Amino acid sequence: MAVSEAGHREVIFVQRDDTVLEAAKLMRQHRVGDLQVIEERDGVSVPVGVVTERDLVVEIMAPELDSMVITVGDIIDLHAV
Repeated sequence: MAVSEAGHREVIFVQRDDTVLEAAKLMRQHRVGDLQVIEERDGVSVPVGVVTERDLVVEIMAPELDSMVITVGDIIDLHAV
């Protein structure tokens, strides 16, 4: 079996302003462990980062933060520091 047969080729996007709850639901729906984060700049979607299952667990769930308030961009900003 080739790697391309086992891997998931579709890239799933999430907006920087989406909540982490929305991101988690997308991961579950598409059965992926990460999402490409994009934001709109002058009408163009620009990739600004990646959010992973681990990010959600370690940064949001473990410290018991509100997943309906924290945005994907908040996680991206944590990694930039």
